[in-house]
Amino acid sequence: MSQTNHENINQIPPEPKKPESDDCCGGGSCCPCVWDTYRQARKIWLKTISDAPK
Repeated sequence: MSQTNHENINQIPPEPKKPESDDCCGGGSCCPCVWDTYRQARKIWLKTISDAPK
């Protein structure tokens, strides 16, 4: 494995971008809501960074 590939594996992905206030319709009927998608992506991101080698 090249050094570049090895470095890419150990890179922490950027934190998911929080939705803007106008990204959500506020109606509660969207499935999934932009906030649901964000929370799920952030949960995965938090697990990824906690599992990353220090």
